[in-house]
Amino acid sequence: MSKLRYILLLTLCFVCALSWAQKRYSASEQPEYEISKTRGISTKDVENKTDVLWGLHASQYSGSHHLIGFSVEGSWTSLVSSMPNVSVAPGGGGVGFHLLYEYQYSGFLLQTGLGVTYQYAVNSLSDTAIYHYNMPDQWSGVDGATYTLKHTFTERQDRTQNIYGQIPLYVGCYIFGSRGIGYLLGGFHANYAFWGNTRQKMLGSTTGLYERYVGVWEEMDNHGFRKDVPVERNGSKLKLSFDVMAHLEMGYEYNTRQSAKDYRVRPSDRLDGRIRFGAFVDFGMLNICPNTKNVLYDIPESTIYDFPTYQIAHVFSTEDAKKFWTRNLFVGVRITFLFGFQPKEHCILCDPWRH
Repeated sequence: MSKLRYILLLTLCFVCALSWAQKRYSASEQPEYEISKTRGISTKDVENKTDVLWGLHASQYSGSHHLIGFSVEGSWTSLVSSMPNVSVAPGGGGVGFHLLYEYQYSGFLLQTGLGVTYQYAVNSLSDTAIYHYNMPDQWSGVDGATYTLKHTFTERQDRTQNIYGQIPLYVGCYIFGSRGIGYLLGGFHANYAFWGNTRQKMLGSTTGLYERYVGVWEEMDNHGFRKDVPVERNGSKLKLSFDVMAHLEMGYEYNTRQSAKDYRVRPSDRLDGRIRFGAFVDFGMLNICPNTKNVLYDIPESTIYDFPTYQIAHVFSTEDAKKFWTRNLFVGVRITFLFGFQPKEHCILCDPWRH
């Protein structure tokens, strides 16, 4: 019985040694350029990563490709103007959605589509003083006594909401590297505001300067002199003009396409999906200031002390704004999803009788 045990033990050792030797032999006979899981890449390519981009062969980006998809974006945005009393204020923002078609030929990109973008822009105005001279003094009891009435508007912010329809036309290229695939897009898109509204917010004050008295009279409600009265107005669409905006975008792309693991190409392997993460800048090339005859402040003489009766227009919808230029600015990030379908490759092993 003990001899049988020794025989079985020796046999097991011999089998293990033979299996190890066979494994060593198979490894030594492995071809130097054996095809790996990623189609068309040798083991040497995988080791030095000269042609591998995030696990994909660069040949997947060669030839012609037709892709469709969409993008979503978020941005900081404002209206930039050459008016000396207007400045860009913090707090603006925008979101956008675009349906896209893209043609690719090797590293060349051509993109177009149709999109819509929402914009909330804020602009600050310098303090404004309006004087009314030779106002009759109704409280002194002296005939012919006059004073100078001063309106002061401070901390003014003009806000606008706009929704734009856009048609882009961009060209670009891929930037291939050992760590990933970068891309660059530039071009123009048509931009038309088809909806919007405005809002103005500020503080208003009235004071009086009497020639027969020394100093300025203020905070006298019985005389109509008030200080820091909140004034707000809601308006209609700005009616911005048609615009052409320059576009520059740069980022990285991730390709979700999976190469075939067997000799057959499954439907899921034919889907070519691209996901891009990029940053962009859009800047208006044309003056979009509307052609209107509004005035910044319209104070009725009959109710000159009554703030609720004042007519106040958005700064970019006034006659003064027409003397200067106003342009759009967007700075943000964009995520793009593109999809294409690869033609099914012919499988020789599947239909050998056809060869």
